[in-house]
Amino acid sequence: MKKILLVNGTLNDVPLVHAAHELGLYVITSGNDPTGEAHKYSDEYCKADYSDKEAILRIATELNVDAICSCGNDLCALSASYAAEKLGLPGHDSYLTSKVFHEKDEFKKITQNLKLSVPKSVSFNNQDSALDYIINATYPLIIKPTDLGGGKGVSVANNYEEAIVSVINAFTASKVKHIVIEQYIVGTQHCFICYIANKKVVFDYSSNDTSYINPYLVWTSSGYPADGYDKVREQIISDVEKIANAVDASDGILTVQYLMCNGQPYYLETMRRCLGNFHFSCISKDINVSFYEWYIASEAGMDCKQYWENVKFTNTTSGFIGIYANKNGLVKDIIIDSDFEKLVFQRYMFHEIGYEITNYLNEKLGNLLFSFKNREQRDYFMQKRHSLVKVVLE
Repeated sequence: MKKILLVNGTLNDVPLVHAAHELGLYVITSGNDPTGEAHKYSDEYCKADYSDKEAILRIATELNVDAICSCGNDLCALSASYAAEKLGLPGHDSYLTSKVFHEKDEFKKITQNLKLSVPKSVSFNNQDSALDYIINATYPLIIKPTDLGGGKGVSVANNYEEAIVSVINAFTASKVKHIVIEQYIVGTQHCFICYIANKKVVFDYSSNDTSYINPYLVWTSSGYPADGYDKVREQIISDVEKIANAVDASDGILTVQYLMCNGQPYYLETMRRCLGNFHFSCISKDINVSFYEWYIASEAGMDCKQYWENVKFTNTTSGFIGIYANKNGLVKDIIIDSDFEKLVFQRYMFHEIGYEITNYLNEKLGNLLFSFKNREQRDYFMQKRHSLVKVVLE
C-alpha cells in the first residue's frame, strides 16, 4: 500500500484523511499536536512542526513515503513542496515556485512583472526601512506579514501614526520577519479556484467571500458563481495561465483571492493548498465530484483527468458560515436561525458550550456548511447573514 504524509492533522484535515483512504492510500498525519482530530482517523501519526521544512523532509525520508500532501496553511504548503522536491516526489511545484504562490511579496513581484491588476505594493525585511517608507506614503495602506494567512498581523492604516503601529504589529506576527505594505483598495472580495493541467485551466469555480468582526478573516463564502463572475471569468483564466507559464507551475489546484473594484478584478493573494473552512466540501456539493479526493490525487501526482471530465455543476449553490462571537467571554449558547438551519448539510465544531473565548477576532467556534436551492435563496439569506448565527456569552 502506498503511503502519503499529510503535513498536519487538525479537524480541518479529517476530510483529507478519508479521501486518501478512498484512494487506497496508507495515511500518516503530522503536526505538533498529538491530540489533533485527524490523527484519530489516520493510520499513523508522526510528530513534526509543519512550518519546519527540514523536519517534514526528515520524517518523509524516514517513513519512506510515496507522496506528500499539504494542508490548510501556507507554511505547510511550503514544507510539503520542499520535501517533495528533495525526494523527487510528484504533485508539487518546485520550492522556489511554491514561494511565489504562498509568500505575498513573491506573488506581487510576479504579477507586477506580468503587468496584471494588483494593488501597488512594496515589501520589507527590515522594520526601520518600512518605518522610513511610511513617512511619505499615500494613505490608506494595508500592511501585512508575507507568510501568514487568516488575517493574522494584517491591519489598515489611515495615517502615519496608525501605520507605525501596523508595521510593528506585522513584523511581530511574521515568522520570517518580512512584510508587505500596499495600496488599500475598496471592493467586494471573491475567490477563484481552478485546476491547472499543462499550464491550462481545465476547471474553474468562484464564490463570494465576506468578513464580519475581523475584516481580514473570511467569515462567510457563498457560490457558485461569484457575483459578476461571467464578466471577468475569461480575464482571470487568462491571467492565471500567464502566471502558471511564467513560474512553470505543476498540474494541480490553484486559488486566487481577488477584489472587484469598478468592474476590474484586483488580485490579492494566491495559494496551492487545501482551503480552510471546509470550503472543498462546498465545492464538492456544487460540482458532484469529491474535491478532497481530487486534491489528494493531485498532490500524490496521480492522473486527474477523470475528475475534471466528470464535473457536473448542480443547481445548488453552497457555502459556509464561520461561528464567531463579537467579544470575549464564556460561551453560553449558539443560536442558529431556524430557516437557515434547514439548509445546513454539515457542521464542524472546534469548541462547544462552556468554552471561554479570549481572542474573539481570531477564535472560531465552528463552521456551518449550507446549500441553497438557487441564487435567489442564497441572496435572501446572505442579506441577513449577520443575524443567522448568534453566540450568546455569559
